[in-house]
Amino acid sequence: MAQVDFSNAVLDVNDGLPLTYSNYLAINGTARFINNNDSITYSYPTVTKIYDTPSKVSILFTGSVTDGSGTSFVLRHPQLYNIWKVSNISFSSGDTYAFVIDIEVSGNT
Repeated sequence: MAQVDFSNAVLDVNDGLPLTYSNYLAINGTARFINNNDSITYSYPTVTKIYDTPSKVSILFTGSVTDGSGTSFVLRHPQLYNIWKVSNISFSSGDTYAFVIDIEVSGNT
């Protein structure tokens, strides 16, 4: 069991989707972590808004990998579209994770 290292992680956004506060930002806690179409977690991540201003939102995701291993995963919305892709990492079953996604926004009230 180890802590997943996100220091060299690459975050990609699945473009072409509408930017909605709860679903696209995955802050409603219903996104699953998927690797090769298989869930790598039995439960949803713990999602905490740690910063929320009209120009920036920071979201902390924490939890543990419960199944599988790999070098990337996607956050998948329950309606089966991929929201974010995190790559350039390494994880195995039993590892814990904690990472923050910082998002610059406009019109956030």
